[in-house]
Amino acid sequence: MKTRVISYNLIVAVLSLLLLQIACNKKPETIGLDLIDENKLGVYDTSFTITGYSTIDDSIRADELSLISLGSLQTEIFGLANTSFYCQLRLSETSPDFGEDPQPDSAILILVYSGYYGFINTPQTVKVYEVMQDIYKDSSYYSTTQFNLEPLTEFANYNFIPNPTDSILQEDSTYFTAELRIPLNETFINKVMFPPDDSVFSSSDNFINYFKGIYVVTDSVSSPGEGSILYFSLLNPRSNVTIYYNDSLSFEYVINSNSASVANFRHNYSKSQNQNFIEQITNNDTTKGSENLYLQGLAGIKTKFSLPSLADWIGTNKYAINEAKLIIPAIEPVEELPAPGQLILFKYDENGDVQFTDDQQEGDNYFGGSFNETSNTYEFRITLYVQSVLNGTPDYGLVLYPSGKSVNANQVTLYGTGPENAIHPKMYLNVIYTLLE
Repeated sequence: MKTRVISYNLIVAVLSLLLLQIACNKKPETIGLDLIDENKLGVYDTSFTITGYSTIDDSIRADELSLISLGSLQTEIFGLANTSFYCQLRLSETSPDFGEDPQPDSAILILVYSGYYGFINTPQTVKVYEVMQDIYKDSSYYSTTQFNLEPLTEFANYNFIPNPTDSILQEDSTYFTAELRIPLNETFINKVMFPPDDSVFSSSDNFINYFKGIYVVTDSVSSPGEGSILYFSLLNPRSNVTIYYNDSLSFEYVINSNSASVANFRHNYSKSQNQNFIEQITNNDTTKGSENLYLQGLAGIKTKFSLPSLADWIGTNKYAINEAKLIIPAIEPVEELPAPGQLILFKYDENGDVQFTDDQQEGDNYFGGSFNETSNTYEFRITLYVQSVLNGTPDYGLVLYPSGKSVNANQVTLYGTGPENAIHPKMYLNVIYTLLE
């Protein structure tokens, strides 16, 4: 009996080494199948059930993002999401010469669109306030961070209908990406154009010490099916504040790579009208994951799951895994609310921290995670992870997120882990394996 156990261990070790050597030249589902004598070792296909549930995500790093989001979106399932941001304005040139008696005409905050998520036909109201607290470029800030404001003074209160798909025709017949142009009031102009001391204009640092930044936020929309999350590129050179004065002159306060910026995400899940979502997310009923699971960007919802059905195989040394594929079916999304184009999957360690799986190190083409719009499914290949669990590595569970969750608002409802029927599929693990005994 002892000899047989040793031989099983040797077989698994040899197979593992050979699998790694030929993996780059083989289709993943065929790896290892040509290494065995099928008359002696059978190759089988089976599936395992999964246990999982969705829960509120932790806050995430939200400073110096590639895109900034702004807006309010309410849906029947995920309730209300609001996004806003803080950012610094810097001088386009130091010691500007406005003349002896400059006469300001107007000021515009320009934000260059870079996409959207939701229902852009809904009007939104944007407001701009002064930040009264230092924001440090070299500090880390999270999506729940809030800075002190001057709440009694609004620099803007502007109602608009988003137009992220409308390009701007230039005089040379070229087109620019659409802009959101927010009028700023006289209070703002007086603050940044006429400081009490001209030394404020001697450097951008002096200016920021005097005027620490702006906070841009929208009012909440009121009903499901309303609103959108708008994406903007703050580092586009056209994203700035421009003051026009003396009829034909202008001066820019720029937002550039030296400007600190911080996003803020707020979710109100009590606005959901879906009972399963409320019980699972708001009331922490983990059993509801058998019906549906959920994912949402902008530090919204994550999904945790584990593979308890593998327990009977662990430590037996009887199974070599040729392929293990996680199948994740999704409910078909509506046009205005597309599912995340890519999901990311991590494992937990003994401290509850997320870590890469060995499969993820093999690259996206191997690992998977892209949304298949034809079948409305995601798939992950976790062959190495499953084999390591069977070989005795502790399984602390897996966690699923939408990719780019700090800049993407996408949400998706997944079918749960419960019994499959003729109407609803379920999440499961499909395994192709070689029986070594």
